[in-house]
Amino acid sequence: MDELLEQFLIEGPELVQQAAADLLELERRPDDLALVDSAFRAIHTLKGSVGLFDMVPVGRILHAAEDSLDAVRQGRLAVTSDLIDALLAIVDRTEAWLEASRGGAGLEAGADEDADRLTRRLSGAAPEAATASSTPARSQDWALDLVADWPEAAGAASAVRYTPDVQAYFRGDDPLAIARAAPGLLALRVTAPSDAAEADYDPFACRLRIDLLSTASAEVLGDAFRLVRDQTEVASLSVAAAAPIRAEAAPASATLRIDARRIDALSTLADELVVAKNGLMSLADPTGDLAAARQTIDRLANALHGDIMRLRLVALSPVLRRLERQARDLATELGKPIDLQVRGHGVEVDKAVADAVYEPLLHLLRNALDHGAETAAERAAAGKSARTRVSVTARTAGDEVEIEVADDGRGIDPRALIATARARGLGARIDLDGLAEAAALELIFAPGFSTAESVTAVSGRGVGMDVVRTSVGVLGGRVGIASEPGHGTRTTVRLPLTVVMTRILLVESGGETFGVPMADVHETLRIEAANIQPVRVGQAIVLRDAVLPYLPLAGLVGAASAATAGATVLVVETAAGRVALGVDRITNRLDVVLRPVAGLLARIPGALGTTLLGDGRLLVVLDVEAITA
Repeated sequence: MDELLEQFLIEGPELVQQAAADLLELERRPDDLALVDSAFRAIHTLKGSVGLFDMVPVGRILHAAEDSLDAVRQGRLAVTSDLIDALLAIVDRTEAWLEASRGGAGLEAGADEDADRLTRRLSGAAPEAATASSTPARSQDWALDLVADWPEAAGAASAVRYTPDVQAYFRGDDPLAIARAAPGLLALRVTAPSDAAEADYDPFACRLRIDLLSTASAEVLGDAFRLVRDQTEVASLSVAAAAPIRAEAAPASATLRIDARRIDALSTLADELVVAKNGLMSLADPTGDLAAARQTIDRLANALHGDIMRLRLVALSPVLRRLERQARDLATELGKPIDLQVRGHGVEVDKAVADAVYEPLLHLLRNALDHGAETAAERAAAGKSARTRVSVTARTAGDEVEIEVADDGRGIDPRALIATARARGLGARIDLDGLAEAAALELIFAPGFSTAESVTAVSGRGVGMDVVRTSVGVLGGRVGIASEPGHGTRTTVRLPLTVVMTRILLVESGGETFGVPMADVHETLRIEAANIQPVRVGQAIVLRDAVLPYLPLAGLVGAASAATAGATVLVVETAAGRVALGVDRITNRLDVVLRPVAGLLARIPGALGTTLLGDGRLLVVLDVEAITA
């Protein structure tokens, strides 16, 4: 792939996301000119870059979008939902075409027809609107000063202040040639702004300001500078006129772009170093020099792994912006008015987490809109505001990221969940009559569980919350839910900020070795066989006056249970409470890097992930929640 195209395909999606975010916010704040300018700059930069490649249809639709936004800036066009819909459709199509180009496919055969359809839609949604509000007049002191400096330029009708973007040279612009081509040019002055003069000199950065006087009208000059309109101010010297907003020069980026594949390769090497470090444990004498060296290697390997994982941190903002788009589209499809608040765009997570968390969050958002949000009539009958408040909030909590999806809708009735569970035959496995409300809410995570009365394009197919818990579990996270009937539901997803090392216990059961995350283990103890009591069809133990279900691990994983006079017990935490997990023995404690199960292992139920032991053996780390359910 051409190096210039490859760089554009990295920066292009970022501009697309910026434009989409600005347009969504503009729909909520149609009078915010700063949002119009930001969206215009993103689309203008995209259009300029696309012009360097064989992407004529993309350039056409971006050109149409740019014209519409320019009309909004000049007060000739009103911001409406139809206009935002048409502009978002252009942004979406641009994103799809960029993704196709990234894969080497290029534009499809019908790209010209698609471009025609999108520009027609935009024309229909963006007629010249006489009702549009006028752009507020800006200060013209600079223009008056310019006239005072050149009294010989009598008869000037307009003034232009052109501040080229700092990256103008890289984009192929010649600012001086653009200014000299202005119609009716009377006078021209090139200076460096005071802040540019104080900056470190960079011959590749454009730090100029060009002022000129012309006999042409402001409208004619606006057309002459239309390709750099976001970098110019045009003032009429005879009447107060609206001047386009001047783009602030962006500071030079201090970010170093590194191919993600290089970071992944470095991360893999760090993981292998951890495996090799674990292999030293069996060789080191606990009191010898080798043990001290192993401890030093252990510390350095952990520090190196942590630093590399932090290199993989990316902003959660693209995920949250996609959710904003989906919420808007789903609410329209369902006919439910909502007020959406999304917070936490600056939160950073591991790239693997950012890539995988969108789907489970989308399931939660769909549930909030389809099951939680009421219609305007239902909310009025309940004495609520007409629009359902839905929020998606991301925040850091220690070494975790917490993402909360909440609504003030109808909430979840635990009794309805119990009735549905009974109808689906779950009563044979769970004592539904004795469930507390918190435990009843956990029923929603059962595979195939759905309370939808009919199948729609959004939900009702029995696929959803179980997928959320499974997907989040693979990432090393967990999901919690709280709800109050009539007042709303709050679902919280907690995920590791980075793919950090997990501390596990190595246990043996039925002749097999497994890993159990130490975070799930409350305590360990040794009990005699006589203390294991039969209860109904199962077994239980009494621990400090509390009765805990006793589950031999061998039976849960299908291994042969060893005959023994006693058992080692792991008291583990689950959503339903503490459970005593019986194993043959605990052999070791390790810090490992978990890898998601893949291939044939992906079919193993109850596997949280895998890792390699120091002797090269593959170890399955168990999902305690899944195997004890």
